[in-house]
Amino acid sequence: MTDGTPGPEGNGGTNGQPNGAAITTVSAHFKMVFIAVVVITVGAFAGDLYIAIFMPKPSDAATSAMDTCSTITNLGFGAIVGLLGGKAV
Repeated sequence: MTDGTPGPEGNGGTNGQPNGAAITTVSAHFKMVFIAVVVITVGAFAGDLYIAIFMPKPSDAATSAMDTCSTITNLGFGAIVGLLGGKAV
């Protein structure tokens, strides 16, 4: 039934999902932004690890680059959680 009343198939919602579960759609724009944030976050994390592993005695510039990569990684992780949380609501 399409009027929201339970029909013989046991559908309790108006959107065709059992028990009124919501349908989340993911647009192409959201996918593009999400993938870009993930790529930047993983790249910054890889850069941070590379400097930490392969530079036994990092210079001031390398330490600054590690700090920047660490900050970008933290911000990227927060953006990923925010994007997923915003899409789930």
